[in-house]
Amino acid sequence: MVFDFDGKYIPFFEALSTGTSALTLFYFWYLQLSESNVSFLFIDEFDAFYHHKLSALIVEKLKESGIQFILTTHNTSIISNDILRPDCYFLMNKEKIKSLSRCTPKELREAHNIEKMYKAGTFDVE
Repeated sequence: MVFDFDGKYIPFFEALSTGTSALTLFYFWYLQLSESNVSFLFIDEFDAFYHHKLSALIVEKLKESGIQFILTTHNTSIISNDILRPDCYFLMNKEKIKSLSRCTPKELREAHNIEKMYKAGTFDVE
């Protein structure tokens, strides 16, 4: 595939943005997962180049796949009860990984805005 840019042909993969390139690669691997017996997937900073709505969509697609997965991110906008239950989120520092629900004395409920609570400093990994 190529782009025709004023009569000059540019190979598709040379003209992609970083986000489109990352999404293309994810889609390739997603199709591979769909056709295999993979039961576990780990992706570090899976959404480094994605818009937050696309990140949420990717999480939804992985949930639908039935594959158990761990994703790391710096994107707080996907810390939401709409995407995953609070006990499915974890925080980590250089020494620990801790379930979000164990990082606060508060009982997390479906109505809580978990992202807002996170930004307000409600959760402590220590």
